[in-house]
Amino acid sequence: MERIGAPDAPWAADADLQAGIVDVLGTPEFGPAVLHALGAMAGVEEIFAFRRTDDGALPAVILSAGAGSQAGGRAEAYRRHYFRFDPLNAVFQAADRGGLCLRVRPDDIADRDYRRDCYARPGFVEKLSILRPGRGGWTTLSLFRHGGSGAFSAGEAQDLRAFGRLLLPLIEAHGRAFGADRPPPGSAVAVEARLRGLCPALTERERAVCARTVIGMTAEGIGLDLGIRPTSVLTYRRRAYERLGISTALQLAARLFH
Repeated sequence: MERIGAPDAPWAADADLQAGIVDVLGTPEFGPAVLHALGAMAGVEEIFAFRRTDDGALPAVILSAGAGSQAGGRAEAYRRHYFRFDPLNAVFQAADRGGLCLRVRPDDIADRDYRRDCYARPGFVEKLSILRPGRGGWTTLSLFRHGGSGAFSAGEAQDLRAFGRLLLPLIEAHGRAFGADRPPPGSAVAVEARLRGLCPALTERERAVCARTVIGMTAEGIGLDLGIRPTSVLTYRRRAYERLGISTALQLAARLFH
């Protein structure tokens, strides 16, 4: 695991890239906009952002986006099964962890399943993780690139470190805006209880799927969480929306929390 230092020279933020992100803050387009900006800058092909607490509890996914369809499922698999094996954990004992940018390569991963599922199968050669301290925990942003593009150069890593430190407050603000007046990610049980009272016509499985949709989980992540196929998630969600006379997750959230 390698620590990425500050750029040798001040980095000039790209105003167009930043504007494209800020314009969609708090909307479903935010994740793709962040991925586009990072991809244009340094060929980043997948991103995860997690909120971690100092007590060692499971982290909460606050953002995931990727060029393929599996980013949400990988983020959820990491959260539920693999985060405890991440070499990044070692720095959570360090006094200077705030603002760190760390490069983690497959050879740094001791756990075979973690290395296979999160690096070998998707073809990632490394990730850059940027940390930001907050009250009672930390936000981490992880950036991945496929082996066909090669590892991040020293200059790209420094630029990503600088831009990532600007992005993290926006990512946190997006999490608050997109989740305003509702439970944070990971609180599906609370949302299910609200659905049970407000939408009694839904079946138990439909409530479970809708609750996880409202807190921002992808179909792949919901499937992993409930032990069903992503295609089944889409079927349950479609049936629930038909019962409720809606067509989007935002309409569902509006009915529940506004």
